[in-house]
Amino acid sequence: MADTFGWVGKILRVDLSERKTDEVPTDNYAPQFLGGRGLGAKIYWEAVTPEVGVFDRRNVLILATGPLQGTLAPTSGRFMVLGKAPQTGPVESYNRSGVGGHWAPELKWAGFDALAIQGKAEKPIYLWIHDGKAEFKDASHLWGLDTYQTQTEIWKTHGNKSRAMVIGRAGENLSRIACILTDSGDASGQCGFGGVMGSKNLKAIVVRGTGSVRVAKPDKLADITRSIHHLFARKPASNDPFKPAQAGFKYNIWGGKPRGALTLFYGELLDLCNNPTSGYTQIPDGCYACPIACRTRVKGPDITNGVALCAQSFMYMESLVLQPEKGYSKITWQAAKLADLYGINAYDLMAIIPWLGDCYREGVLTEKETDLPLSKIGSWEFIEKLLRKIAYREGIGDLLAEGGQRAAGKLGEKAQQLSEFYYPRGGKFGGYREHWAFLGGFPSGFAIPQLALMWVLDTRDVFTSHNFISQIWGAADTIVQNENNAVPDDLIPILKPVMKYAYGSEEAAEFFSRDRKKLNWKWAPQVVKRAHERAILKDSYVVCDIAFPYVFNANSKDHVGDTSLESQLFSAVTGHELTEAASYQKGDMLCTLERAIAVRDGRTRKDDVLRDKYHETADAADRKYERADLEKAKDQYYQLRGWDVATGIPKRQTLEKHGLKDVAEELQRRKIF
Repeated sequence: MADTFGWVGKILRVDLSERKTDEVPTDNYAPQFLGGRGLGAKIYWEAVTPEVGVFDRRNVLILATGPLQGTLAPTSGRFMVLGKAPQTGPVESYNRSGVGGHWAPELKWAGFDALAIQGKAEKPIYLWIHDGKAEFKDASHLWGLDTYQTQTEIWKTHGNKSRAMVIGRAGENLSRIACILTDSGDASGQCGFGGVMGSKNLKAIVVRGTGSVRVAKPDKLADITRSIHHLFARKPASNDPFKPAQAGFKYNIWGGKPRGALTLFYGELLDLCNNPTSGYTQIPDGCYACPIACRTRVKGPDITNGVALCAQSFMYMESLVLQPEKGYSKITWQAAKLADLYGINAYDLMAIIPWLGDCYREGVLTEKETDLPLSKIGSWEFIEKLLRKIAYREGIGDLLAEGGQRAAGKLGEKAQQLSEFYYPRGGKFGGYREHWAFLGGFPSGFAIPQLALMWVLDTRDVFTSHNFISQIWGAADTIVQNENNAVPDDLIPILKPVMKYAYGSEEAAEFFSRDRKKLNWKWAPQVVKRAHERAILKDSYVVCDIAFPYVFNANSKDHVGDTSLESQLFSAVTGHELTEAASYQKGDMLCTLERAIAVRDGRTRKDDVLRDKYHETADAADRKYERADLEKAKDQYYQLRGWDVATGIPKRQTLEKHGLKDVAEELQRRKIF
């Protein structure tokens, strides 16, 4: 790829069993599959069959960047971790997890666009990748260390400019909810890929590069970058780094939240950080090439220092219930960081903890049989003991390390029923926690048709891409509501121009019937199709979950964003001209490829369902997700995609239209169609 821009030209394949590596040209996959999520899907299709289990040495763990990584493209610090996911269940299946921070550009500067790792080392090792070389290093001295300790030891050997993706005790013990962490809080959280690394005796992947990434049109990239910076950020106020100097400007984070808003809630810890004599501080922090800094770096004399974002920060809000006078306290923060040190997925803990409380109140579990102080959920005593049990697979922790959904299924019918509020997808491909009430729309409990359709069709928690919910929350912010008290009926007038621009019609914003008594499903299939395409493209370029696609502008009068920004960045970096319209055709192809992987694993229309609870329960406005409406919306979505309506399986002619003839032939050989 001597004349290639964006991609550096090599994918490193690693066989841990044989301690061998080889290189595959990236142009075997790019630009057709872009990078990140698209590139990973194609590599996985070729390398892993349904017969391979998640902890099988034949399973392949893929870490993939996109064409933007290593350049100055805004928010290009991200990459994707992909493979057969331990958390997906009860059937193990392919999935993906995004990671921010600084590891991705370092891999590109070291000379590789992606890694594909298979096999199992005889003893603990780590990979040392630097300037086009890969070495196997003994990790016996690192095994058993937490994620921070591991990186500290690595820096002693390879310098503090190296970047490492590492696992903690949970990954070493093959937890299905083990994460992979880099720096002090950037993590591949969902899917359980930390357990896959543990099954391979792979403690860390360390990278350091001194190379560069060629850009086809640097002047154009500079212009687009300046434009994006202007849309998303302003010079901070001299007396407050979290506020812009420009009066009235709103950072375009989830529709207008302030800089750093996704880390600390009001309470004890924030008060300490705001007290200059306390010894505690917080400063804005962002990933590589980020103009926003949506999180903060928190330090204090008696807490674990570092960054945390969103669910990671808010993992243990039960502490606020137990001690409301303290609000977000040192205990709230320390719980989240202890999960990081062990390498446990904070998002699944946000289901496990309240579910344990439900089981205790309903008499399903007792303190004696669990050896947990269930009457003290919210305390440090409880969370410290729970996390240790999960990380070390001690007692009930051995069961919980399998993930909340699997654990509930093994504890009987009542435990299973109590878990269904937290794990909404039915069928055989669940395992992922719900975002608050009614599929993540609003904690205040309102149902929105698009959210239900997104949930049944995705492979994990659908809000790994925040673009749809960001526009709704952004609209709420304009009328002084927020995610906790928003009434979606009030938002329709604000959303109409945004939805017309983003999805083709103002009617797409009309989530409810004229009399407000029922949900309006008319535009749900079209909206969800385009939202899925934008999400997979974002994960393939790769750019930030929260910033892109830029649908809602918190600062303009009509609030209309610019959804062409990602394709403009791609064109400037690679030199391959890609219009926004053409990008959606590519997104359609990638969505169909991922669906083909899922159906090869056994997924059909019957698995694209919600649990009965979500059809039987009325929302805060007495509206329901009617089963017949959802099924009709699925019909229309499958038709728009060119998938078989009866089965949800992509049609052969659709696969061939997308240039996926080899995929069609494999499905034919397996008699899937």
